[in-house]
Amino acid sequence: MRSGRRGDGAELVGLREYRRGDDLRRLDHRASARASRARDDDVLLVREFYAEEAARVVVVLDRRPSMRLFPASLPWLHKPEAVRRIVELLAASAFEARAPLGCLAGREWWPPARRPRTEDWHGDDGSAPALAELARTPRLGKGTFVFVVSDFLDPPTDEDWRRLLARGWDPVPVVVQDPWWEQSFPAVGGVPLPVAETDGSRSRLVRVSQREARALRESHEARYRTTLGRLRSLTLEPICIGRSDAASVHLAFQRWSAARGGRLR
Repeated sequence: MRSGRRGDGAELVGLREYRRGDDLRRLDHRASARASRARDDDVLLVREFYAEEAARVVVVLDRRPSMRLFPASLPWLHKPEAVRRIVELLAASAFEARAPLGCLAGREWWPPARRPRTEDWHGDDGSAPALAELARTPRLGKGTFVFVVSDFLDPPTDEDWRRLLARGWDPVPVVVQDPWWEQSFPAVGGVPLPVAETDGSRSRLVRVSQREARALRESHEARYRTTLGRLRSLTLEPICIGRSDAASVHLAFQRWSAARGGRLR
């Protein structure tokens, strides 16, 4: 991450005159020759760079019941596994970048090395309490990455995001949604579907008509487009996770990092 200070980074600030003790490898010989001719005197110019500093990283977890979907035995997105992969990847990346890392769920801070306890993911109010807690944390400096991991079916308000941006932080929405049932809806008209309560306590068969399935598909696709459009309108760059395997999660983050110039690897 680029600092406002001068140092040993890779991003060029500009040129200045040589000072005793400067690294001679930073001499710009062509610029020095031009300046010497212009002044009719010997001038040595060196390249000056910004310092590189490790960014702080905070991972905010949404623990509402919908984040427990879907059972691992089914061929759809298993969100608890996806969350585990995301936390592991961010922890490894932060460690490599020597960036301090913290995880926040609700109002509870916990070590990133501890696996998220999916059995506790009920009765939670989503990411809003965590973002409110985060806003009361004065010790985080500007440039802090805040990864908000959620399905965004009950998203934070625009004001929540603006509060983070106003502090000079870098919020990143990580949208964890199943491509079949949440980003869209399959053509299952007339087929009995087992539907369970979010806590798994009760299930029953529900028959959806073709018209209802089509309406749900249109509604879910519109909701997904609206979610991403709303985030981008706030200058946020969402990372979309639709599969829980490590390769898919890594690819989504690699694309995000490449689009940002690799600020966090």
